[in-house]
Amino acid sequence: MDAHQILKIVGGALTMLLFIPLIVGVLRDGGVGQSFATWILWAALDAILIVSLVEQHGNYPIAVGFAIGDTALAGLLLYKGRVTWGRFETAILLMVIVCLGVWKFSGPMVATIAATTGGCLGGLPGLVTLWRNPNRKLGNIWAGYVLANGLSFLGGTAMNIEERFAPGIFTVFSVLMFLASRRTRV
Repeated sequence: MDAHQILKIVGGALTMLLFIPLIVGVLRDGGVGQSFATWILWAALDAILIVSLVEQHGNYPIAVGFAIGDTALAGLLLYKGRVTWGRFETAILLMVIVCLGVWKFSGPMVATIAATTGGCLGGLPGLVTLWRNPNRKLGNIWAGYVLANGLSFLGGTAMNIEERFAPGIFTVFSVLMFLASRRTRV
């Protein structure tokens, strides 16, 4: 096992571990403000990302970490009865369907781009919420995601879509979330 593989695996493992505080939060407050539908749809986007990256022999451990965490959180929210469906969930479902269509007609590389983009677009409401209501504790989790995604990015063996696109985009999104959490309200 070389250094690149180790960085990829550590990034994916750290991603899974960072879901623990989110799961503890759901156990503590019952999942207020969370939705099973949102997390299960993100898990679907991450599953598309995993398969598209595996087909390309790419950097998939970070997507595995997110998919496992998304699925665990979705299962807990289902158990807690936090099943709601609104416009946001419909938008994410449409992204999942588009990603499946893109994958079918354009192949795994374009599916990688679509699933990565869809996941980040699905996170935009969270970014807006964090910008409006900065939360340092939540920001600490996003700092961890900056590290996990950054390690995965460094684990890439080439500067191409299958090795560095998803962790690169996820790193940028995580930095934005972290910065929003540290913003001083005026």
